[in-house]
Amino acid sequence: MKAISTVLATLVVAAGFLATTGAWAQPKILTQPPENPDPNARYVFYLHGKIIEDEGRRPTHPRWGVYEYDAILEALASKGYVVISEQRPADTIVGPYSREIKGQIRDLIKAGVPFDRITVIGFSKGGNILQSISKTMKAPIRYVIMAGCSKTGKGAQFQGNVLSLVEKNDYLVGICMPLFEKSPRIGRHQEIIVDMGGGHGSFFKPDDRWLDPAAEWIEAPPPSDESEDAG
Repeated sequence: MKAISTVLATLVVAAGFLATTGAWAQPKILTQPPENPDPNARYVFYLHGKIIEDEGRRPTHPRWGVYEYDAILEALASKGYVVISEQRPADTIVGPYSREIKGQIRDLIKAGVPFDRITVIGFSKGGNILQSISKTMKAPIRYVIMAGCSKTGKGAQFQGNVLSLVEKNDYLVGICMPLFEKSPRIGRHQEIIVDMGGGHGSFFKPDDRWLDPAAEWIEAPPPSDESEDAG
């Protein structure tokens, strides 16, 4: 009996060590949501810009420099989020892909993850995909759209809780506020104009000037009147 007790004690210590060191923790950067999600974790879907579809995982734009996709994922994961992102194939069609991501979000919700612990971040074309998700996603999850709204003010109406980040010098895109005003089912929403000096390419790399407001939005306490519809 003493030998069995010793073995059990050793196993308990080992389990504690594994839990403490994160050896049993969910990986922080994934291409798909985990099969058994932790409802206490925060899940962040990151949808990259089109240049990665066209030129690979670490492309270089002649004006804006290197798109540091993996560094962005690592920066988000370093904040304690479970980051879900994949390199999309060339010429990905927005509608079907947005439905795929929407299905993954629904799976997280069905597994018990609260709405307020799910955020979609979309940059440029990723922002277009984000809009397509938000348009039909009734569940009040969170969104951070970066340089994703048209200059024309046209686009899909938003649902959920939406933060827009726009670089002051970005001549390619417009602000999202006109769309916010046309979205009767939008929840909490805010638009921040950030001045990083790099135009559209400011979001090509991790930078606290966009990461910090995004993190504040991701971690803000949920409103008390959010719907229970998993949409």
